Amino acid sequence: MKPFVYLIQAESRMPYPDLPDANNDIILLTWGTRSDDGDDLFYPGSSWNEGRNRLLAEARRRVRECGENYLYFIFLDDDITIKEDTDLAKRLDIPLTGNPFRTFESCLSKWKPAVGYTRYSWQYTEPDQEVNLGHNFDAILNAFHRETLSVLLPYYTGFDGESWLYSQHLINHLCTLLYHPHRIQFNVILTRNNSRRTYSQRKRYWRIPTTFLANAIRSSLVSRLNLIAPNTAVPDFGQPLKKQHSYTISETDQHIHFDFRHPFVYYRQNGLNVSRKPLTGPHRRFAVCMSGSCRGLSKTWKNIRENLLKQLPEYDLFIATPDDSHADQANLLNPAGLYIEPDHAIDETGLVNRKNCLLKTGVQKYLQQLNGLKQVMQLQKDHARKTGKVYDAVIRCRPDVMYVRPVNNLGGLDLQYLYCPDFHQFDGVNDRFALGKPVDMDVYMNKLDEFHEYVTDWYRINANAPLVSAEMFTAGHLRNHGISIRTLPVHFNRVRDHGVKHDVSE
Repeated sequence: MKPFVYLIQAESRMPYPDLPDANNDIILLTWGTRSDDGDDLFYPGSSWNEGRNRLLAEARRRVRECGENYLYFIFLDDDITIKEDTDLAKRLDIPLTGNPFRTFESCLSKWKPAVGYTRYSWQYTEPDQEVNLGHNFDAILNAFHRETLSVLLPYYTGFDGESWLYSQHLINHLCTLLYHPHRIQFNVILTRNNSRRTYSQRKRYWRIPTTFLANAIRSSLVSRLNLIAPNTAVPDFGQPLKKQHSYTISETDQHIHFDFRHPFVYYRQNGLNVSRKPLTGPHRRFAVCMSGSCRGLSKTWKNIRENLLKQLPEYDLFIATPDDSHADQANLLNPAGLYIEPDHAIDETGLVNRKNCLLKTGVQKYLQQLNGLKQVMQLQKDHARKTGKVYDAVIRCRPDVMYVRPVNNLGGLDLQYLYCPDFHQFDGVNDRFALGKPVDMDVYMNKLDEFHEYVTDWYRINANAPLVSAEMFTAGHLRNHGISIRTLPVHFNRVRDHGVKHDVSE
């Protein structure tokens, strides 16, 4: 049996001619164009995490169906340079193979770590040491022992709409909590990026994924989670150890340590982190749900009609707006359904900022906004029930915006994802526009029902967590329901009493 399987993501072809060997298998996934080898995987449009999970699924299929028994599952991308540090090896009298991949395999065979990785510029490194521990390490070249897969992998895709970096951040914390002396950096192998390809999402609000993980832990392990400096490269105290016992953590122990109802555990356990069949349409019938005060609609309605509504093959527009002096402006857009109701105080259910929650926005004002989403979604569902209409997709939008260019080509979107604008995402996702299939948008539009529980849970686990903003809550709410987010270049500016607030310029 071959002890090593390399799982490589590349744009179009296998990038490492010196990698193949009798002791390894190579599984290649391309995301740009198909490779020349018909046996390679092709996953266009995938995120970095989705690609790695597809590779893992294929390796596990080979284990299950072909009798392979790989000891290490080794992930890498196509944009790295790897070499041996001959000077360090000479000083430490460490034999090298002349091939950095063979030397890496030799290190894995010698130390048998839970996770082994290479030296990289910003990682914690102890000078003139063969190996050392680290906390934050790059995903550039990571080898996972087969006994760790059930707790460390697959990569969590719930943050893909925000940052592709967060999945590795979560793995790094799990390695610290579960395999502290056995996640080992091999210093005689150096890696660097050739071009440092830019991920589409690179946010670095590290306390957000860390607090999210803390909510998934139910045992005393949570006390060891670094909530103060969650992205430090410096490890806890300790020395690297060779394998002394099995790395397998029983299902019973996993249930002791983790809440299996939490989205981090639940959606990794239930296979929502590997590729699903695309839902690409064509989507023809759209329900457009608009909520909020119609103040300013007299200035925006023509723009909304031309740049959004007329771009849709078929649509029904629904509007929920407060009963104020601007409400009659809603009729400028000829809605199929109109709901007008006076604003009334919404029960804040005892929320007190910095005592049982952490909020960046005013509670009552935001609850009113969330209530408007719920009202207009109910209006749309009532209309669908009365008329028998079935909508392919639902759009959430606002009356106070002017689109900078036509919002087109929405009929062919893959609706296994929910789409949000690609600007003003801040610490989550832009909550001023959304598009998705009706079942996902029903979750989105009814955020009000889970706001209290979300913000109190966020505070309970970490009183020093980031303040919850509208963008953070929207992303977290969708994550809790296993709804994958993608971004769209839907650009607009907001209209205010004093003029147009230019959020984007195109």
